[in-house]
Amino acid sequence: MSALNQLSATDIGRRIRAGDTTPSAVMQAHLARIAAREPQVGAFQTLDADRAMERARAADALPVNGTPLGPLHGVPFVIKDIIDTDDMLTSWGSEIYANRQPERNAACVQTFLDAGAIPIGKTVTTEFAYFKPGKTANPHNLAHTPGGSSSGSAAAVADFMAPLAFGSQTAASLIRPAAYCGVTAFKPTTGGFDLTGVMGLSTSLDTLGVLARSVTDLILARAVLLGQSLPPLADFDETLPRINLMRGPHWQDGSIEMRDTCTRAMAALAATGADTGEIATPPSFADLTQAQITVMGYEAARARISEYTAGGATISPQFRALIQVGQRVSQQAYDQALALRKRANQMLDVLFADCDVLLVPSAPGAAPKGLQATGDPLFSRMWNLLQLPCVALPFGTDADGLPLGIQLIGRRGDDARLLDVAAWVQDQLHRA
Repeated sequence: MSALNQLSATDIGRRIRAGDTTPSAVMQAHLARIAAREPQVGAFQTLDADRAMERARAADALPVNGTPLGPLHGVPFVIKDIIDTDDMLTSWGSEIYANRQPERNAACVQTFLDAGAIPIGKTVTTEFAYFKPGKTANPHNLAHTPGGSSSGSAAAVADFMAPLAFGSQTAASLIRPAAYCGVTAFKPTTGGFDLTGVMGLSTSLDTLGVLARSVTDLILARAVLLGQSLPPLADFDETLPRINLMRGPHWQDGSIEMRDTCTRAMAALAATGADTGEIATPPSFADLTQAQITVMGYEAARARISEYTAGGATISPQFRALIQVGQRVSQQAYDQALALRKRANQMLDVLFADCDVLLVPSAPGAAPKGLQATGDPLFSRMWNLLQLPCVALPFGTDADGLPLGIQLIGRRGDDARLLDVAAWVQDQLHRA
């Protein structure tokens, strides 16, 4: 039997409801793991173990008192430190806001609390969810980056410190750390989750998301955030999903191992009898990565100008460069980038005409060595620009044992179908 901290959120909830364990036992297991590993991994910005245990013990008593259990009753979770909490500081990864204490919880945090989930702490983010890394190391090899900007969230889930974590994405801040740390992540269709109480960087690109170790947990988290009942998993016994590989305009910029991971995943899925194929990348998609950079820079330069102006020496060179580049983006260039996004979105019906999801790279390769940077967001930028739902799935390792993975892309607004297919794909790849 797996240790309690190694269980999925779904399994933890099931065992608590069945009376096979208690929220305090679950929390104790996670806190023991954190005590053993946090000095090396550095996933947490704020950790209040006493408060977490206090909440867990209070949750122990609720069934005795006849209180209905929420769908996440007793399930621990962690929160990226750009997401407001009313009892923990939210510093946005910046010295400027080191002592910032929000008055209320972000909508996502409150929704999880109302569902019975128990927060462990706030996880490390890059400064303003951009490029300057924090202290977090990759739990698979402490000399390597965990990715960013949801660095601590991905590391905490990967290292069995928490089964669920909130993160966010503007370029690749969910998918890339999930790929580097060997966990799953879900970025919904842009606007799919409420961003109230989440620091903004780029108004048309920012998206709240979730990290976990299984797609079933992503489905559970989505249902809770949307106030929906947990849906049954799709039955693919008779009609298997339709999946197309799309190499994309940057295929040759990734490592050989990354390309091999994608083709091996497609071969494994084809062996199940699924309808698989390959689709060519439209030539205009080659310009979408630069369009995302243009849009993000333009919007960030306006959203975070006050920090740039007042931050002085506390602002990193990376963030200063983002704002300066964004200030130089003309209204015309911004409008042209948005127009390109619109034209590309009009082509998506053709891309998805004969498939449920696209299988694409999730990162250029395994996590790079060093903690001075968080890796290249190259393979998520255009999908984030197009505001499509995405799921990161781990698949295999490189020669050094570091995780590799793939990314599945769904139709805009068809998040439920994407997650159903992703759950099926994860199951098939586990068997491969």
